[in-house]
Amino acid sequence: MTGRESSKSGDERVVAQQRAWAIGRRRVLQAMGLSAAALAFGQMPTARRGVAAAAQDGEPKAGGSLSMSLADNDVQSFDPITVTDNMSIWTQLLVYDQLVRVAPDGLSVEPGLAESWDVSEDAKTYTFHLRDATFHDGAPVTADDVVFSLNRAISDDTSLWTFLFTAVASVEAVDDKTVVATLSETWAPFEAVMALFAASIFPQKLYEEQGDELWQHPIGSGPFMFDSWNKGVEIVLKKNPNYWVAGQPYLDEVHLQVLTDSNARMLQFQAGELDIATDVPFSQLDALRANPDAIVLQDAVARLDYYPMLNTRPPFDDAKLRLAMNYAIDRDAIIQNVLFGAGQPATTYLPLMWGHDAEAPGYPHDLDKAKALIAESAAKDGFAAELLIDAGDPVRAQVAQLVAADLAQIGGQITITQLDPAALSDRRNSMDYQIAAQYYTSDIIDPDELTTVAVQSDGGVDSVWTGYKNEEVDKLVIEARTTLDPDRRLALYSQIQRLVAEDAPSLYLFYPTGRTATQAVIQNFHILPTGNYRLWETWRADA
Repeated sequence: MTGRESSKSGDERVVAQQRAWAIGRRRVLQAMGLSAAALAFGQMPTARRGVAAAAQDGEPKAGGSLSMSLADNDVQSFDPITVTDNMSIWTQLLVYDQLVRVAPDGLSVEPGLAESWDVSEDAKTYTFHLRDATFHDGAPVTADDVVFSLNRAISDDTSLWTFLFTAVASVEAVDDKTVVATLSETWAPFEAVMALFAASIFPQKLYEEQGDELWQHPIGSGPFMFDSWNKGVEIVLKKNPNYWVAGQPYLDEVHLQVLTDSNARMLQFQAGELDIATDVPFSQLDALRANPDAIVLQDAVARLDYYPMLNTRPPFDDAKLRLAMNYAIDRDAIIQNVLFGAGQPATTYLPLMWGHDAEAPGYPHDLDKAKALIAESAAKDGFAAELLIDAGDPVRAQVAQLVAADLAQIGGQITITQLDPAALSDRRNSMDYQIAAQYYTSDIIDPDELTTVAVQSDGGVDSVWTGYKNEEVDKLVIEARTTLDPDRRLALYSQIQRLVAEDAPSLYLFYPTGRTATQAVIQNFHILPTGNYRLWETWRADA
């Protein structure tokens, strides 16, 4: 087999995958009520020979600084393999490079540190060709750095992301600019996983010298360099003047401000002290849309808000009870009264992303059906349960109150307990709970990650701590990730979603729409479905 034949085979496979991504995007946009014109930007083929240009709002200007909120919490760590929180994940993607990265369309991958790659005919060997790039300390990025960084994500005892790399048999450096990854079996999500933050590349030499101290002053090769970290207050990133994309980033520096209080966050934004406000309160979206000095982005993260239930203990070991609860919830009322219309009812465990079954009916509000199911369940005489929610989150509190009222109509006595987020996570992770308020987002453009953690019983987190197990689902999950035919994969994910819907292991609530606001002078800022943002392509009109 020649190298040319190998590359051709890989390109043909990618074209087929991209065709399916385009179809999947069309289905998702139809589900969201968007027009065909809205998806035109999402049909570009996967870039393999150069960086695809992002859509521009105008002629880029260099210079200036940008301030943006970290709304959830401070960054927890700059160690790529030990974090699960979005603030850490999205910040790391500004500091580190990966071999490939999510393209501007949010549906495909494009070259990162690898300027191109070849795929063998059996799709088990990937050969990555590295570009000339340097780390922030001036040292060249080598194949040895790539191998060391990836192997740490794949097999280190501290890695929380090994479940996404189980098919990787080996990663080897052929020379300073060539890395070969060999898979033990065909693995459809592999390229998407290579764009994961956990696959970030850092200097082997510095880690061997400093160990975990490196994460206090991280060194990557990404568009921005770490400058300072006032923990609990602010992280400052500076422009990488030697970034491998000519002329980028446009901004000189970025200030990531820890602003978990929504009132403080919005006051700073309204005063012009904050350039980008994330997690805008739903109640303020309409007012901001009417403000000519602000822009409200419609870009939505692939996110699901849901209530997991402990399926392994009474009363929630009864599927009929779980189904009844799902039909009893009036999702439209929640969306209108709490989200001010900024969302849509959740129909499956998958957010609105490639692989989501737009034809899945979900659980329309049907109180008669809910009562009929309850009458056939072990909870026909009523049931009691504790619902855990984050303390200090008014949206979570309002949603919980509406859900509790809906469940009361089928005999549910729901006690709402507010806990510190860390305490809530501890109880959930130890499966010491009954119902909990949660959300998740997708870190990759492929549905395999969320399918693995949400509904595969041995996926590593007990089906997001519900204890849910369906042997047929487990089998289909494995088949979906090892099948290369995109149409077949879509069919499998639709089948999985329908089976899970019949078991109803969680209460699936809503898919929220985007709620990020920027000052009007901020140009070309977009949020990808994976939640991160390509700030190296953003600039200030007043620079």
